[in-house]
Amino acid sequence: MTEDKWQQIKENITKRFTIEEEGMEDLLAETGEGQVKLGEAEFIIFESPLGRLKLQFGKKPRVEDKVYHYSHRAGTGARVEYKFSDEELVNTFKAFKWNETDDDWKEIDAEGFNF
Repeated sequence: MTEDKWQQIKENITKRFTIEEEGMEDLLAETGEGQVKLGEAEFIIFESPLGRLKLQFGKKPRVEDKVYHYSHRAGTGARVEYKFSDEELVNTFKAFKWNETDDDWKEIDAEGFNF
């Protein structure tokens, strides 16, 4: 997804639906050292015929390498160490639907999206 396509989607949503909230949020990842901020994402929350939806367009560094650290001792887990690019960014697009029973956002499978 490109920045231009994201702007078109936001314009279409603004014309058709009532916007509840929009803004920026941090993209966080769990690492061996705890949570780390990878980038930022712009989001928009609105009420649609499908229910309450949240669309998120984010920018974060490209993953260049993954290093797996295993332990051969019983009871200890493995961890993954990521190496991120300093120059190259990738765009992400995610859609979420509000789940009333869990009182949380549930990600919608992206296989059905057509860009």
